[in-house]
Amino acid sequence: VKFRLGSITKQFTSMVIMQLVAEGKIKLEAKLSDYLPYYRKDTGEKITVHNLLVHNSGIPSYTGLPNFFEEISRNPHPVKEFVEKFCSGDLEFEPGAKFAYNNSGYFLLGAIIEEITGKTYEEVLKERIFVPAGMIDTGYDHHETLLPNRAAGYQITLDGYENAPYLDMGLPYAAGSLYSTVEDLYLWDQVLYTEKLLSKDLKEVMFTPHVAAFGGHYGYGWSISEKTMPDSKEKKRHISHGGGINGFNTLIDRQVDDRHLVVLFNNTPGGNL
Repeated sequence: VKFRLGSITKQFTSMVIMQLVAEGKIKLEAKLSDYLPYYRKDTGEKITVHNLLVHNSGIPSYTGLPNFFEEISRNPHPVKEFVEKFCSGDLEFEPGAKFAYNNSGYFLLGAIIEEITGKTYEEVLKERIFVPAGMIDTGYDHHETLLPNRAAGYQITLDGYENAPYLDMGLPYAAGSLYSTVEDLYLWDQVLYTEKLLSKDLKEVMFTPHVAAFGGHYGYGWSISEKTMPDSKEKKRHISHGGGINGFNTLIDRQVDDRHLVVLFNNTPGGNL
């Protein structure tokens, strides 16, 4: 069964960014303006790709806009137009000053991927990740596409369950637009133990605990933490991420020391990206 992933999407975005780093097409310390020439220069020249990956850019998150879900989320927007309208606000703090979870940053990373490759975000993920990993049941979730075994999302009201509100999937984009299955996320987990998609050195950069966040740390598109096992009292490293989008909540949790994987999908009350 195919579920919307919400913010689990971010780890696929970060993987493509790191692949482009490996090819010399992106530098982590280069500025946002270096790759998006149409972005406002006064802030774009302060923010690095690294800042976008670890949520400390200072850019306001578009999902935090007070009218986003009521007035904006149902309407389609081209990538460039959405960047200029909703991902270009005045900085809330200086880049690097603190962690603030931010969907605008990952939307911008998707725009950078498109600008550099000359292809759509959807095409790039399919070519660079889904096909090589054998993930045939993962993709960009277009509402209009007839998708076999697509799970519906629901929400609870005072009168019981109802269908979750409609969301134009061009808006979650590189921050939350993908669907997948438990089986495909297992394939994703397994390929991350290899160098098929990315070298060991660059994977270590991706899984480095760069900034304190969520009671642990944040890498590039992943939360990094240590958890004490109740029986053995051993500390185990967890590389994980949750997701929430209209009607869905999701979790992928990789206990990498023992190569254990937990994937949870829920199609009742969802958060937002």
